[in-house]
Amino acid sequence: MLLASAQVYAEDGPQTVVVNGQTDVEASRDFVAGKLIISRKTLEESGQQNVGDALRREPAITIGKDGRLGLLGLTGYTQILVDGRESLTDPYAMDLVQVEKIEIIKSATASTGPFGVAGTINIIRRKIDRKAMTLLRAGGSTSAGYGSANATLMSNQLPSSLPISYNFMLIANSRTTPNAEQYQQTQSLGTAAPTPQFHGESSGVSRVETVLASSEIAWAVNPEHKLSFKPAATYMGVHSHGVEQRLWGDGDTLSAERQHRDRTTIIELPLGWDWKISPDSSLSLQGRFSRMQPTTTIRRMDNWSVEGDHLRQQVRDLDVTNRFLDLTFKTAFTGGHDFSAGMKLAKIDNDADYTDLIDGLPDLSQAVLGTSTHARTERRQFFVQDDWRVNKSLSLSAGMSTEQRIHELDEGTVHNRPRFSIWSPSAHVAYKVGGDSKRQLRASVARTFQAPDTGQLFLHPTINPLAPCYDRSLCGANTLDTADSAGNPKLLPERSLGVNLSYAHGLGASSEAKIEFYTRDITHKTGTELALENVAWATVPRYVMRPANLGDATLRGVNLEGRLAARDVWKEAPNLDLQGSVGYAHSALRDLPGPDNRLEGQLPWRAKLGAGYALADLPLKLNLDANWLPGDWFRNNLTQRTYQSNRFTLNAGANWKVGATQRLIFNIDNLLARDSHSINEYYGANQTLRRYTNNDAYARFSVRLEMNL
Repeated sequence: MLLASAQVYAEDGPQTVVVNGQTDVEASRDFVAGKLIISRKTLEESGQQNVGDALRREPAITIGKDGRLGLLGLTGYTQILVDGRESLTDPYAMDLVQVEKIEIIKSATASTGPFGVAGTINIIRRKIDRKAMTLLRAGGSTSAGYGSANATLMSNQLPSSLPISYNFMLIANSRTTPNAEQYQQTQSLGTAAPTPQFHGESSGVSRVETVLASSEIAWAVNPEHKLSFKPAATYMGVHSHGVEQRLWGDGDTLSAERQHRDRTTIIELPLGWDWKISPDSSLSLQGRFSRMQPTTTIRRMDNWSVEGDHLRQQVRDLDVTNRFLDLTFKTAFTGGHDFSAGMKLAKIDNDADYTDLIDGLPDLSQAVLGTSTHARTERRQFFVQDDWRVNKSLSLSAGMSTEQRIHELDEGTVHNRPRFSIWSPSAHVAYKVGGDSKRQLRASVARTFQAPDTGQLFLHPTINPLAPCYDRSLCGANTLDTADSAGNPKLLPERSLGVNLSYAHGLGASSEAKIEFYTRDITHKTGTELALENVAWATVPRYVMRPANLGDATLRGVNLEGRLAARDVWKEAPNLDLQGSVGYAHSALRDLPGPDNRLEGQLPWRAKLGAGYALADLPLKLNLDANWLPGDWFRNNLTQRTYQSNRFTLNAGANWKVGATQRLIFNIDNLLARDSHSINEYYGANQTLRRYTNNDAYARFSVRLEMNL
């Protein structure tokens, strides 16, 4: 049961992780709902560059086979927040220099909102330090011969004669990732043996470039009032190039070349006011305006042995305007009550223009729902929460969160108005056995939700490029494995009732073992539905993949987590720390036939193990992390199921403190680089299609230099 760790370092190397004089383990014991804290010191000494890479080492975080991170094995059900709010960019890609700490909770609280079925990861951004300093980081990496680079500059200034402080941050990244796969497909008619249909291979390279410039200006008007302004500008560019070769059993061939470009600019203008009403009460008002303008350009050249050469070009221009207003009040009452209440208001306008060309002429099949869409979303969220320390041993927390969401969707002449209101009560109990904070029992119950996003509600189709419409008229037929995709404006939010029961036993300041049982009962489970439909963009029925509410689902699981700092149990032990977890779970979709009708991504078991060793005679720390996931089948819907092979990944790193202000960091990700395999099965009228795919894996080697100037 004990597979885990704390951070222990040599005296002349990185120092012991502390949060206000506490280790991360000690700081995490103070929260009724079982909040885990990863401090800035822990993040800095992890040797990682961004939030995602640092979280992979945390025992509570699960890693899916698609690489996504989450809690309780439910990567798609984990809420990710930045300063308690949604982020316009990928939070996992945030440079650690931007981060003060990370909070993890595997249940839901009123203050974090109703949308965390598996829990919430809240990234708290770094505030202005009360000192002048300049930090420079630069690094590079390589994978399969493709190079990547990154650089970060942060400057913190405190004008001595003014009650104003400010900082400036500039981050630039360029990362190149190769990919390659080989596949073959067979067909079975009735009970006959499978016969080959085609085989093929594809390869490509994707380059992601990001430039972020941000600043924070803080003005202490007086001891009670503080104003802050945090403007930021971001540019993100993605350029990918790929080729594909396919050969059918009858001799037909396809050679395709694809170029994909995404360019996104984001401007954010947040303004905040903090009022210290009294020593026990505070009020915070945060307003944010942002504008995001992504443009996607796709160019695909197809060379068919039967159809001939065709050029498809697609351009998507988006313009997204966000307006947010958050108000939070906190106070403390006599008797050990910490009370908070607040509201979050949002208005989001999303305009999209579509340009689709075939051989230089408009694609009429893509224009049946118009060449533009407009969406307006209004959200109103309110919460109240009370944390009550009854006595030295017992603490209680109860709260209520509610949200109303209204969508106005216009696609040509089609108008839809999805809307819903939700109520999310939550309650938590923490009991310190014998008044000892190292031994705690916790119980949580919460009603949570998973809301559909705007993209899932639009009807506008994406036509499968392997079943295209070249004659500039409505489409013909496609097949099960070349289904189009479209949204569903009737999609309902998923509703979940969750229970968590845990016991944590501390072994020292940085060592702890924990066992946790959890359940989730989900209604209106969202998945995909693959069906043959009469659609506006075709003259005959076509197979279409849509998001749909599949019915009810249940989940039961247990997690074992641990952290062990060797010197917590033996003062003369090597400077060694261990951390890890093992999880077991069973889930089922009641309205899908078994077997394999489990929640997508929820595996029957998973395991993680990490180790860190600080050398006694050198300011050098070595890290090793491993992650195990079993092979498994799962049923996507009534007509499709998927197998994914087992995954074992191994990462290694070295953190060398060169001098008082310099560090050199080496990392090897996916050290063994094992290829992965998958099988996709499609069931139709008297036929079964099976596609076997092999995806190549690559190791990544990186080095980074950090300097305080």
